[in-house]
Amino acid sequence: MNEKTSKITLIGWMISIIIPAVIGTISVSQNFTKELKTFFMITIFIILIIAFELLPKLIASVLLPALYMISGLVPAEVAYASWTSTTVWMVLGGLVLSAVLEECGLLKRIAYYVILKCGGTYKGTVFGCFIIGIILNLITFCNGWLVASVLVYGVCKAMGLKTSNESALICFAGTLGATGCTICLYYPGYFSIMESAIREVIPDFTMTMTVSLRYNGWFILWCIICILILMKVYNTKDLKINVGKEYFYKQYKALGDMSSKEKKAIVMILLLLGYLFSTKLTGLPAAYGFMIIPFLTFLPGISLGNGKTICKLNFTTVFFVASCLGIGTVGAHIGFGNFLTGLAVPVLQGRGMLFICLAFITLGMLSNFFMTPYAMLGGLSLPFVQIAVSLGMSPIVACMLLLYSCEMLLFPYESAGNLIMYEFGMMPMKTFIKQMALKTVIMYVGFIVVMYPMWNLMGLM
Repeated sequence: MNEKTSKITLIGWMISIIIPAVIGTISVSQNFTKELKTFFMITIFIILIIAFELLPKLIASVLLPALYMISGLVPAEVAYASWTSTTVWMVLGGLVLSAVLEECGLLKRIAYYVILKCGGTYKGTVFGCFIIGIILNLITFCNGWLVASVLVYGVCKAMGLKTSNESALICFAGTLGATGCTICLYYPGYFSIMESAIREVIPDFTMTMTVSLRYNGWFILWCIICILILMKVYNTKDLKINVGKEYFYKQYKALGDMSSKEKKAIVMILLLLGYLFSTKLTGLPAAYGFMIIPFLTFLPGISLGNGKTICKLNFTTVFFVASCLGIGTVGAHIGFGNFLTGLAVPVLQGRGMLFICLAFITLGMLSNFFMTPYAMLGGLSLPFVQIAVSLGMSPIVACMLLLYSCEMLLFPYESAGNLIMYEFGMMPMKTFIKQMALKTVIMYVGFIVVMYPMWNLMGLM
């Protein structure tokens, strides 16, 4: 560890300790109870540790429920209740499926095919990387972002690009598709959290596969606008790249004919899709598909995965998701939702619906400085639902606004997908912030000018 890193780490620890300590000095009241104070101190302490990367994410994820329990805030059955949620096991199933599809080569085949169809030029490659992210997320149910990030980085290296605006734009486009578009695609982990919150007021509510697309599908248009603006700013039409369509054609041909494993993988994807589409008729939870079908790929006769596949899984993600869900579970148990509702409702009461929507989005964006998207959804979905009901607003709209705000970020640490892409070294921090700021502005303006009127016109409000 060099001197600069040591100073950053020291500052991180100081902030992580001082902020909870300051909260600890706040006097308790009828609204701000002793339990809420303890909850905020523990939660913010762990969130800051994760944000500053002071401890491995797995360690921080294990510490959070342990501190909830050891402090006496809640009993063990509440602190660890998130592990009994189907969401955790859906995420594990999604990770298994993604690893199997990567190992059999299907994801790489799709990536090269898409770039070839986009022309093999720089402009085509930028849009190709954007489309790659979307397609991989469609077939992996939004668990393909890590694979997509690696493929996009490989494209930059193949083109001989160094750290520059040109490489940053390719990576930006890749993360928009691989990470950003998860807010408008079928992401079972996100959907399960929001569905649980909405069911507190609508007991028989079920999130359909297309609900986020109907509400937030406009985000794809905002992404395209961002890319076109940056292409104009960077004057990429005159860019000469070292490789073209021939390189990607050779890479695609080197994969050979589609293997039997790839064909089996396609069958398993279709089987999972078929199950998900049938849940409306059968009444079975979507979670069951992710808790069973990905593991069928290990059965004799299918054999898409083996012990080595399991060893490659990032189990830290599972622990992290469980901890994020735990924030919401513990918060609900000690009255965090009622506390936030008591603060927000008097301020928003009597305001216009557009103002309320923008307030929700802004609160979500500010929360994103301290919480990852999973932590935001786990901790804020239920409070948002409660506030919405108190204001006579649809709880579904409140959750969609929170989901939308997950992509209104400025720094890499706010999103795992963006952080991984940034750490490949192709995106200067200054450029990253400018690109994300542009996207955030377009998302705000797009919501006011297009999305809000269309939600009203389509009867989604």
